[in-house]
Amino acid sequence: MRLLPGMVILMLALVIAGSARATTDVMPFKDEAQEQQFRQLTEQLRCPKCQNNSIADSNAMIATDMRRRV
Repeated sequence: MRLLPGMVILMLALVIAGSARATTDVMPFKDEAQEQQFRQLTEQLRCPKCQNNSIADSNAMIATDMRRRV
């Protein structure tokens, strides 16, 4: 029973660290047209890991990598 408080603290630390990692990528664009083209492409391309999700909607690492390459 003495381990319970330590385990709770550890679990909370892991949850907080995981949520801090889930940030949104900021993409620099030259102009509005380039940003619009990026949005259209990422909405059309499908995530290879997720079913029925575009790379714009997916949080999978492969989708993040694909967004960076677009």
